[in-house]
Formats: sequence, structure tokens, C-alpha cells
Amino acid sequence: MLPKGIGLMRFEDTCAEIDELMQSQRDELCKLVIELGERVEPSAIKGERSKSVVFDASRLANSLRSLEAEKKWSKERKSEIILNVWVEMLCHAASQCSGLNHGKQLSRGGELLTHVWLLMAHLGITEQFQISQGRHERARLIVS
Repeated sequence: MLPKGIGLMRFEDTCAEIDELMQSQRDELCKLVIELGERVEPSAIKGERSKSVVFDASRLANSLRSLEAEKKWSKERKSEIILNVWVEMLCHAASQCSGLNHGKQLSRGGELLTHVWLLMAHLGITEQFQISQGRHERARLIVS
């Protein structure tokens, strides 16, 4: 459901890097990803053209750890921040796909992004629906 382009390239590069890491460090993969930014240069694995987010994930994990250690954040506060970021990313991803694709997905039961997209439309927080004014109000899908 996600649009093609840089997102697909990032996904493919991330999968390729994880595969390489798993072959060499299978037992310690989670620990390795968290410590990755400190131990390995991104260019050492895939070169300068990598679009992977593995190293970004490592930096994020370390930043979240430091919030708890250095700033004395509770796990609940960190969880709330993570939840808010996930909801924001989910809404963004749902709005990036065309209404036509969401409609096709609904004929097969839909997927998570389609249901999020419909919920956003119901709450009036999407630009892909236009609600007419007047006695017989109706929502109309705008296909561009």
C-alpha cells in the first residue's frame, strides 16, 4: 500500500543489511543493532549509497536509552512518546496511498493502512474526502 520510490528502496536496503548482519552475528543481532552506530560505520556494510534505516534505528534506540538514564524519564513516558510517533507515522503512511488503492483493498477486506485511512476520513482528518454541505450531506472520495 505504500507508494513506490524511495520508501521501497529504503525497505530493500534495510532488508539486505539485516541479512548480511544476521549471517555474521545471528545470536547477537538485537544487541548489535542497538550498538551498531558505535561499532560499525554505515559505509562499511553497503557503501555510501545505502538508503537503509538500520543505523537510524540504532541511534534512536540509544537516544531512548539515554532519556531513561540521563533525564530520568519513566518507561511510561518513553512508551507514550513512541506511541505518539507510531500513530503519526501510521496516519502519514495511510494518507500517502491513493483512494483508489484503498478502495481495491476494501474489496479484499482491507489492510491496516486502509482501516486507518477510513478512520481518518470518518474523523475528518484527511484531504481525500470532501463532505458536501446541506440537507443531504455526503462524503465524496476525491480521486486524483
